[in-house]
Amino acid sequence: MYDARAIANFFLDRAAEQGMTLTIMTLLKVLYFSHAWYLAKHNAPLVAQPFEAWRHGPVNRVVYDQFKEYGEREIDRRAHSFDPKLLKFVPTPYDFDEYTSDFLENIYDYYSKFHPFKLSHLTHEKGGPWDIVWSQAEKQAVPGMIIPNELISTWFKGKDALYWTDRERRMAT
Repeated sequence: MYDARAIANFFLDRAAEQGMTLTIMTLLKVLYFSHAWYLAKHNAPLVAQPFEAWRHGPVNRVVYDQFKEYGEREIDRRAHSFDPKLLKFVPTPYDFDEYTSDFLENIYDYYSKFHPFKLSHLTHEKGGPWDIVWSQAEKQAVPGMIIPNELISTWFKGKDALYWTDRERRMAT
């Protein structure tokens, strides 16, 4: 399991390598889809911090809090976390193994091409994790509007896989 800020920084660096920039909405949705597909494939969470059901779809509050001042503008810095050795906030580092890096690159490359509102729409599917939590909140209190990992995993396991690594594709043929 990884800090959401580390994965966000990975995506921001990936965008920069490709000469692109990201808005907070795109970043949050790509982060959500990476977590969801990882849950479905590995029965284990990718992101340590939970996702919440907000009006425009799932949001990881830790990442949102880092970039909320950007609104619809492009993000031009990295997420920070406190380094207890240095006693200061520093850009949150990441060091993923090759499999995780490939996984994140493939998810990013697929979902980052969509308009932010299309990504939001994809997270609002009827009967999906966001929809269930959002609809439940209309009837009763849902503390924190947390979207349970079990709900995300079950939903994405039932979807046709949009993601295969090159290695898995070769192994399947």
